[in-house]
Amino acid sequence: MKFTCLREDILSAVMKAEKAVSPKSTLAVMEGMLIEAEIDKVYISGNDLEIAIEASFQARVERTGRIVLNSRMFTDIIRKTGGVDVTFEVGENYHTTITSGPAVFKIAGINADEFPDTYDFEISDSIIIESKVLKDMIRQSIFAASKDTFRQILTGELFRVRDNILNIVAIDGHRFAIRREELIKSGDVKDFVVPHRTLNELMKILSDEGEIEIFPSKKYIMFEFGNCKLFSRTLEGDFFDYENLVKTECSIKLKTNVRELKSSFERVLPILYEEKKAKSPVRLTLYENEITVDCVTLTGTVHDRVDVEKIQGGDIEIGFVNQYLLDAFSACDDEEVFVEFSTPLSPMLLTPVEGDKFFYFILPVVLKK
Repeated sequence: MKFTCLREDILSAVMKAEKAVSPKSTLAVMEGMLIEAEIDKVYISGNDLEIAIEASFQARVERTGRIVLNSRMFTDIIRKTGGVDVTFEVGENYHTTITSGPAVFKIAGINADEFPDTYDFEISDSIIIESKVLKDMIRQSIFAASKDTFRQILTGELFRVRDNILNIVAIDGHRFAIRREELIKSGDVKDFVVPHRTLNELMKILSDEGEIEIFPSKKYIMFEFGNCKLFSRTLEGDFFDYENLVKTECSIKLKTNVRELKSSFERVLPILYEEKKAKSPVRLTLYENEITVDCVTLTGTVHDRVDVEKIQGGDIEIGFVNQYLLDAFSACDDEEVFVEFSTPLSPMLLTPVEGDKFFYFILPVVLKK
């Protein structure tokens, strides 16, 4: 195998594929990247049996072939070469020479036949959405996915298509998040649940430009965008029936500036720096057109105040885990939002002032008198 390509092209592909490589494994091939050269294109893949990422780029291919190289070594070499072009050549016994500018590296490779196959599944239909839109949807909902593996299905996010609208849903038992956006193409696809880790890695490599096409099947999923494909298993089981949560009605409604209330929750953090204190409740008191934010721990106390606009209802005193509040408000890109309450034991709702692109639901904690 022998090919020559631009260094920036192979570096971009390597940086994507390495996110699917096992950092530690008893098998050397699992710590490697698969390099495949075809007629005028090169493919670089990582596969840790949970996710697989394949990135491609144009190259001048003199001899086709396949080989696996240690991911960490290969990535460091490509990062540190100083030339404009990179020439890659595999000789006998998988000995590989990488040349760029004045630098020449000679490293040992591994038989590509030992590398795990990428998921092979039947594709029936797909959906298409703008890459940046999907990236924002994941970022603004994934915080509510469960960390408890006891209910594995809730550690991922539900993708549901209805009337050309993509709904992405996460729930962990204490809070619930939903993001909605219109699709460019709405295929005939059933609900599917994507693991938390898959979505995190997808966010890291998604561009803010272009579109992404999503191909779900019964057990697997493929995301295709630009010159990259990400493969993953889906989570099987029955996701939580969240529809009734969206219909929750509240008697108290106010409008607030997102940045100001978020800043108030951030000012609580210094007295919650220890993990065992992080669950200490924050007391929110709504009186007329202001909310006071109070928290007391053995470390200290904090008292803050934020002006709001009351739309309807009376006053209320209610408690929450501060991190849950901070996560929800950090996910809001809007300048202002509606915040709704009913009773000290009922959830808080967070919705946009216009439209219905997001819905956040946070359960309170019982406050001690």
